[in-house]
Amino acid sequence: MAIDFGASEPKAQAAFVLHRFGFGPRPGDIERIASDPRGALLAELKPAAGLLKDPDLPSGGAAFREAFEFRQERKAEREARRMQPGMTPDIAAKPRQGGMIPLPQQIYLTEAKARYDAALSADVGLVERLVWFWSNHFCVSADKGPTRPLCGAYEREAIRPHVLGKFSDMLLAVETHPAMLLYLDNARSIGPNSFAGLRRGKGLNENLAREIMELHTLGVRTGYTQADVTSFAKVITGWSIRPPKQDAVHGGEFWFNERLHEPGPQTIIGKTYAEDCFGQGRAVLETLAHHPATAKHIATKLATHFVADAPPPALVERLAKRLRDTGGDLLQVTKTLVTAPEAWQSRDKLKKPGEWAMAAMRVS
Repeated sequence: MAIDFGASEPKAQAAFVLHRFGFGPRPGDIERIASDPRGALLAELKPAAGLLKDPDLPSGGAAFREAFEFRQERKAEREARRMQPGMTPDIAAKPRQGGMIPLPQQIYLTEAKARYDAALSADVGLVERLVWFWSNHFCVSADKGPTRPLCGAYEREAIRPHVLGKFSDMLLAVETHPAMLLYLDNARSIGPNSFAGLRRGKGLNENLAREIMELHTLGVRTGYTQADVTSFAKVITGWSIRPPKQDAVHGGEFWFNERLHEPGPQTIIGKTYAEDCFGQGRAVLETLAHHPATAKHIATKLATHFVADAPPPALVERLAKRLRDTGGDLLQVTKTLVTAPEAWQSRDKLKKPGEWAMAAMRVS
């Protein structure tokens, strides 16, 4: 029989709130919010919640440039060692042992510490849980070398400002961030009939287009075809990164490179988008963000993450409707989620390893 924690005694309610919607209690947290657990939960949903404004953390562009310069210096060092008299090519190619942590890894670890510190210090942790949820939804991998130093800036710049904003704004920020463009290889995707494509004869990459439709918006098996993916991939050709070699100030930042962009109109899921350079791709994202299938996909994932591994269908439908009715207002959707009766009932829900680890650190 399910336990209704909305009707339980105050301390049980408080503990439930901290575990279900946050990262678990710190010493004294249960007593601190026991008088009004729901109020403490909703109090976190305020403007600028979730932002990390640390001047020591570099922007995505700065991190990209620093990592690029580091790699160039390492390359020059290897070449210099290779040219030393008596040094064989095999010895010259071996990395030096010991020394400091490589700069890209330093950036990554500093960002990771800031992220964990934010979760550790959160009163309840609802907004930080939302940050983790959306970063997982729009995931990039630090295992892909060039992406590693950008992961923290990606979360700070593309995810955190929008967790209580509009889904369409987050979607655009995510898909144009250098970390995503690197991770899914769109930075060098070339339209077949673009200026560069006519000279090279190849280069279209569908990774980002497919990921956006399958995972970020509509979900799998929701009516689009392979032709739609290909057309969308053509639309977002030219969504690239400014080379640091060419621009020491803005290198590593988003760049719409018209030389790579496939010209002409494209039809995606029955709708034709006129040629509009960068605006063509932005228009497609706007349509996808407000598609009913996207609302259902996002609602299902939110309910699964916070409420139950097999979420109640009525809750999923309520969240999807709220997304549709508000134009993707994530603040209103979050309020609907955390005040829903189903969210206050005990259900089968497994925490992810990172959430367990954070709960253990908060209680110690």
